[in-house]
Amino acid sequence: MSSSVDAKNLEDLCGLLGLPETEVPKLQIRLEIVNGIRAALKKQNLTHQNAATKCGVGRTVITAVINGNLNKISTDRLIDIAQGLGLSLILKVV
Repeated sequence: MSSSVDAKNLEDLCGLLGLPETEVPKLQIRLEIVNGIRAALKKQNLTHQNAATKCGVGRTVITAVINGNLNKISTDRLIDIAQGLGLSLILKVV
C-alpha cells in the first residue's frame, strides 16, 4: 500500500523533499512557466505532437512538462518551449 503526503505550498514541498527554502523562488518560476505552457496548449488547442513540432522539441518533452515531470528539463528549456508557443515571459525582481 502506498502512502501520500500533501504539501499545501512550495515551502512545505521543499521541506518534504529535504530542499532548502532557497529553492522556493526557483520552483515558483518553473511552476508559473509550466502553468503558462499548459494554458497555451489548451487555448491553441494543440496536441502534444503539434506543440512539440511548433517548439522544436520531442513529443515526450511536451508530455513530461504537462505531467510535471521536470527532473530532466531545465528552466532554459521551459522558457524556449513557452516562447515557441508564443508566450512572453517577464521576470520581476523586487
